[in-house]
Amino acid sequence: MQRRLERAAWGLILCMTAGCSGGSPGTTVASTDGESTETDASTGSSDSVGATSAGSTSPTAGGSGSETGASADPTTEGPATTGSTTTTATTGAPATTDASATDSAGTSDGSGTTDEPGTTTGAIECPGGGLGPGDHELELEFDGLTRSFLLHVPPSYDGSEPTPLVLNFHGLSSNAAQQELFSGMTPHADAEGYIVAYPQGYQSSWNGGACCGGAVSQDLDDVGLARAIVEDIEAALCVDHQRIYATGMSNGGFMSNRLACEAADLFAAVAPVSSVIGVLDCEPARPISIMMFNGTADVLVPYNGGGFFSAPETFAGWADRNGCVGDPVQTFAGGAASCLTYDDCDEGVEVTLCTIDPMGHCWPGQAFCPFPPANTDIVANDEMWAMFQQFPLP
Repeated sequence: MQRRLERAAWGLILCMTAGCSGGSPGTTVASTDGESTETDASTGSSDSVGATSAGSTSPTAGGSGSETGASADPTTEGPATTGSTTTTATTGAPATTDASATDSAGTSDGSGTTDEPGTTTGAIECPGGGLGPGDHELELEFDGLTRSFLLHVPPSYDGSEPTPLVLNFHGLSSNAAQQELFSGMTPHADAEGYIVAYPQGYQSSWNGGACCGGAVSQDLDDVGLARAIVEDIEAALCVDHQRIYATGMSNGGFMSNRLACEAADLFAAVAPVSSVIGVLDCEPARPISIMMFNGTADVLVPYNGGGFFSAPETFAGWADRNGCVGDPVQTFAGGAASCLTYDDCDEGVEVTLCTIDPMGHCWPGQAFCPFPPANTDIVANDEMWAMFQQFPLP
């Protein structure tokens, strides 16, 4: 993992000094929907939410700036398939299967029950085998493209107990390895004992609705891809199906918002960072808990709107969809950070907006940010994980 994170760190440094794009550092990104490209004057970096890479006409998986070492063959086409994950690189211990997870015939009785939020009891069927603790670079075929994702399995994993899973989506022009470094989620997953996957976007972008890049211009089914990634992980690891969550930065946050709209049957809760909703027609299958993190000094996804919904509008929209009543209450206050929560919502879900004033286009709790100012008064990983633990899938 150390070597992979070192590559990601150099990528972020290049991003700051040479400019970020869906391809190599310095590639220009042209707007296709009238949105202007946003550039940070102090770094020369461009994140241009709502833009697509210039000259992009045919689908290829991943982007030329990918640091994962698992880029796709641009000519790969064919029928969509799932469950055919290929491991391209793996570090760590092999998988183990604990006999306590199954009965004497090697099968579970499937009688898992949930006694209280975040606590699962009883036997839950898990396949076992496949992957063990450590870092894995994986590929799968989806919609005629070879797609990839990084997967980190915590040292505590032994296959004997269902384990929570978090999908963490990178921002526009970034990649899976950079998101692992930028969010700092891997050490947090080790400490808390959950699995985390870092999917790689098409041309370093996600189809989050109004945002962004080649994934939007090609109208890719990234919601279907997220489902396929979860399915493949569940086939290789003992995943707690009731505790699958999503988060993401910027364009990746738009993506996690969209998953809340269109895949609430699979994802128990979501926590978008430095982003807003980009889907106009959002009708979740059920009420779903949301925790947002937004900075007031964000020039790429402005807090008060401008080309996209504002953070307060997105907050109010989720409260309305979830049938929340009454005024939001303050649930966090520290330094420049404060959180407001609607806690009287349908089916007991909650909707939270954490405002950091000021913070730029950053991941709260991380001191490094290409689009400053950064802020560490609140740690997004801690707060979202506390929320995730409260809200398993009903």
